[in-house]
Amino acid sequence: MPENIPPVNPAPPAAQSPTRSKALRVGSIRSAQDDIPAHAVNRRTPDRVNLALDHARMAARIADDNRAKDVLLLDLRQATPLLDFFVIATASSRRLSHAIASEIDAEMKKIGEHKLGLEGSEEGRWILIDYGDFVVHIFSPEDRAYYALEEIWGDAPRLEWRAEDATPRLSRPSAEPVPREADPEPGS
Repeated sequence: MPENIPPVNPAPPAAQSPTRSKALRVGSIRSAQDDIPAHAVNRRTPDRVNLALDHARMAARIADDNRAKDVLLLDLRQATPLLDFFVIATASSRRLSHAIASEIDAEMKKIGEHKLGLEGSEEGRWILIDYGDFVVHIFSPEDRAYYALEEIWGDAPRLEWRAEDATPRLSRPSAEPVPREADPEPGS
């Protein structure tokens, strides 16, 4: 056996450089996956679906607040066992799609929801953020028309995502004047 052959190192590459793998997942939108516990979610927990719906609604509102267009929330529970909800939104530019994705990711982390994966952030034409029970899709207008997810999943019910107690948008003027409270009398 030749003596100048290096010995085989039994340690896997990840064990050799722990700082490199940790550095790839530092909290930014560019990281493909957040550091999360490596165990499956118990899908039988009764509150899991309600929590997923609340978080999906929150993601839809964040997208809308950040100037996304045509935001949809689809209920896929009857269509597939893989996930429960899709949030679909359109961003008018690459920069806007990145801003929306970053804002959603930051807010989800604040409430303890970690992404399982992130795709498409390089091009910004279709950014997909996978949170396990729900997936957020942020499309350019052209890619949204091309992939037509809401048509592919056309049987899935569309859910309301706006807060019920939120004030309505001022898109058109009201036909009725808003009543004013009476001015208090001086000295009272």
